[in-house]
Parts: sequence; C-alpha cells; structure tokens
Amino acid sequence: MALPKKSVIFETLNAKRHRIDEDTQFSLFPDLCTDTPTIHSEYWYYSDLHNLFGEHYFPIAPNMNAHAWENLAMPVPQKSNRATPQLVRTDLQFYDGHVATIRHEYTLDCNTSKNAKDLRLSRYACWCMSRNKPAMIFSRTYFISPIINPHMKFNDMKNLSYQFARVHLREQLTRYEKIIAGILKKYNADYRKFNHAMTRAFFYNSTANDLKEMHRIQIKPNDPLANYMGAATLNARINAIHNAIEHFKRTPKPNLATFEQILYHELTNARVREIHDTSISPEQDIHPTPVSQVQSQLMRTERDFILKYSNEKIR
Repeated sequence: MALPKKSVIFETLNAKRHRIDEDTQFSLFPDLCTDTPTIHSEYWYYSDLHNLFGEHYFPIAPNMNAHAWENLAMPVPQKSNRATPQLVRTDLQFYDGHVATIRHEYTLDCNTSKNAKDLRLSRYACWCMSRNKPAMIFSRTYFISPIINPHMKFNDMKNLSYQFARVHLREQLTRYEKIIAGILKKYNADYRKFNHAMTRAFFYNSTANDLKEMHRIQIKPNDPLANYMGAATLNARINAIHNAIEHFKRTPKPNLATFEQILYHELTNARVREIHDTSISPEQDIHPTPVSQVQSQLMRTERDFILKYSNEKIR
C-alpha cells in the first residue's frame, strides 16, 4: 500500500497538530514576581494518523487504549558513562506519559463515532511509530525536524528525508550484493569484473571512477559507488537485483551467462523507469556526501530528539 504524497503528509500533520500549554504556578508564593514557565506539548490523534497513513502503517489499536502500545518498544534515554543515550525497551508507566486515552467524536475509515475512545500521541510517540518503518522516512524526519529547525519548510524537509532514506536503502542493497556474491562464487566468477560490467549497464556506459570524477568525489580503494548513490538510484538498483534473482531462480538451466543476461536486462529497465518516474538519470543522482556521514547526522539528530522529547508529557 502506497503512502500519500509527501506534501499531503506534511500539510495534514501540520493541520492535525494540537498543543497543550501547561502553566507552572507558584502557589506557595503568589506574590513573588517571577516569570511563569510554560510547557508546550504537541500531540496528534491516533484516528487522524490512521486515516492519513492507512491500516498498513497504523493498524487500529485494540480497544483504543494505552496498553495497545506495550509492544512498540519506545526507546528512552538511560544513564550511561557515555554521552549518548542507550535505547531500550520500557514499560507502560513510561507510555502513559506519551499516550493518553480520551473520548471524543471522530471519523475512522469513513465511519463517524461519537464519544468513542481515541488516543493522543505525543511527538515522541509518533516518532516511535515511524522510526522502524523505512517507507515512513519523511514522517520520521517531520517529527524530529524541530531539533534541526523548528520552522523547517516542506522542500527542506523533503530534501533532508531524501538524504536520510539513503541509510536504509544502502543497507538493503548490501544484503542483495551479498546474494550476488554468493551466486558468483558458485560459478567461480570475478566479482569486481562482474560489478564493473553491471555498473556500465546501469549508468549508460559510465564506470564508477567516471562518476566519482564527475561529482568531484575522491577516489579511494574499496569505496563502493553505492555509498554515494541517491535514494531513487539505490531503490532502482535494489529492485533490479531483486527481480533478477527471482527470475534466475526460475531458470530451467541456470548458469553464469544466464544470470549476467538477466541482471543486465533488469538494470537497463530500472534505469529507464527511474528516468521516467523522477526525470533524473542514475548518473545524476550521485551525492558527494557518503551515506555514512548521513547516517551519523541522523543518529545525532535522533539522540538529541530523544533527550529533549522523551521527557515531554501530554498528561
């Protein structure tokens, strides 16, 4: 099931965002002249998120209560000798601060219910719901965005989430590359020679070094071009390899030449589809920033987010 467009997600999450302003009162010293700090806690209704993302990403919570979130494994910062917080499972007492059961009127899957149970989810809880779902990388970026810029615009957030998407896709491509390596090993084939040929097939006869020079990327030994591919190109390459492996499994008399032919065909098709879908060719979707640096940025941002928002309460 496809997610709605990023612009729709952005506009809907903004429109459906609510805020609780809690004024801290100094009741023991009513005449004391001092500033009264205000806590701004944001939340979203579960019903709104379900209607936005659908059953696949936000299944209906049993009985619509906080106990439904027991198995979500929300991370919380723990005391450590290191500067970075540890991410661990937690208990219902912690969830109670980020999930509140309420009753109101709302529409869920086109059915309107009055005085029905719903949930309020803090920004932190919403991030927890999206962080283990790679397809929701834009939403994940949306919820942590205040750490980077509280007033981030749509295009900036879209570009940032595109970079963050590279992290998971690069990991996924690595898993597929290991499968290819296993097939080549079975036939005693040279992996580097094979990869060189497939790179030229996908990048319109350009080699990895050609592309690195074009994008002013330092050429270093054992530094795969995939470390610099954009999300669209990584996704296209993953799909091509997946389709080739599945096709090869069904081949009556498999051999190396057949696998090369199948993968070459899938890569060239993936190239055409990427250009059609994004109006950008794979050789244009190369970034000077390596995916490892993007991953470090994402991890730092989420560590800071956890430290700031895990203690925020909505009740």
